Amino acid sequence: MPAAAEARPAAAPPAGASVRKWTYRARRTEGGELVRGVVEALDHASAVRDLRRQGLAILSVELGDLQASVGEESDPMKLRRRLSRAMRRDDVVAFCQQLSVMLRTGVPLADALETFAEQASRKDVGEFVRLIKADVCEGEDFSAVLARYPATFPTILVSLMQAAEASGKLDEMLGRVAKDLAKARKTAKQIKGAMMYPAIMLAVAVLAVSVIMVFVLPKFGPLFRAQGDRLPAPTKALVWLSAFLRTGWAIYVPVILAAAGGTWWWVRTEVGRRTIDAMKLRMPVLGPMFRCLYLVRFSSTMATLLAAGVPLVEIVRICRDVTGNVHYTQLWTTLEDRISKGQEIAPTFREFPFVPRNVVAMIASGEKSGRLPDVLEAAASAAEEDLDIAVKGATSMVEPIMIVGMGGVVGGIAAAMLLPIFNMSKNMRPG
Repeated sequence: MPAAAEARPAAAPPAGASVRKWTYRARRTEGGELVRGVVEALDHASAVRDLRRQGLAILSVELGDLQASVGEESDPMKLRRRLSRAMRRDDVVAFCQQLSVMLRTGVPLADALETFAEQASRKDVGEFVRLIKADVCEGEDFSAVLARYPATFPTILVSLMQAAEASGKLDEMLGRVAKDLAKARKTAKQIKGAMMYPAIMLAVAVLAVSVIMVFVLPKFGPLFRAQGDRLPAPTKALVWLSAFLRTGWAIYVPVILAAAGGTWWWVRTEVGRRTIDAMKLRMPVLGPMFRCLYLVRFSSTMATLLAAGVPLVEIVRICRDVTGNVHYTQLWTTLEDRISKGQEIAPTFREFPFVPRNVVAMIASGEKSGRLPDVLEAAASAAEEDLDIAVKGATSMVEPIMIVGMGGVVGGIAAAMLLPIFNMSKNMRPG
């Protein structure tokens, strides 16, 4: 790891001369330790001479105070973490795509990184890419630099970069991972879009019912009180609930908060995670959508990594993070153990019912023919089409269910409010 930043004064300048601060990166001639810091000098040449006197092999000397350039964040690691958070998944996709194109046309990696930094849509993204460039220029592997930021660069990207550095096909691998990340991003947006509609509908229903119960229903209070015990049972229940919502907040608000906190804690326990993940796989409407999603994730990931020559055991470990379901985690754990014993992978997939039988058959065929990457790529393409159908089907089924549910609740409230009026009109008719 680089040494901490050091500030070294230069030789005393002539009287009245303007001394400036220069940020430098260098290596010690003894041991090769990386050193970063600030030196005070009149000009660039003076700064270089002073650093050479100190026995440093200079990598770069730039005008500017290191502390001033980072503002209040004097901790370099803190600065790196803040800048890395500015790089979103769409930025990572663009990063891989543009680097792939530039490397394919013969642009050196350092120049490609600088070009991307100059064209970055946001300043923090550009500064972050320049930090990556500085580390690469100092002799670190590109994959090792990316691996420092697991929250920004996914594991599959790092693994492919390691394979690319070993094979010399960095441009090809960057293009492949950009394509895969773009697909994953599209899939995630599909799922979020499908889940967003029912969430909005539910929120609107809760808001509408709350407004009716808290603000509208009390306006009918005098009418309801005039009928006394003759109020219908649904209306009595509605009046009681309205009064409770307006005056009993000291009871139900803590209960709701406690229930929300308990649910938040429960879903993070082993039992909660297993229950939620099982529901994702078995729900009647959303289950097919989630099963297709997991199939797309692991089949496309395995196809890409196998084609890149990544060891199968490492691929299984990456897929464990990609699927994000504890029941699939059990699959990957079992598979890793059997691969280490030299067994085939198709029988393991066959033991888990949430993996489609046709996919298991394709995996078995691919193993025997030696074309497992091609087979998995075909399975991923078919699963993407099935996912599109599942998302549309889930959305089309959830919409009428939510509408019927909202209509039933609001209609029930309206009926309970109007029943006393109908009763009064009956009593007022001449006999």
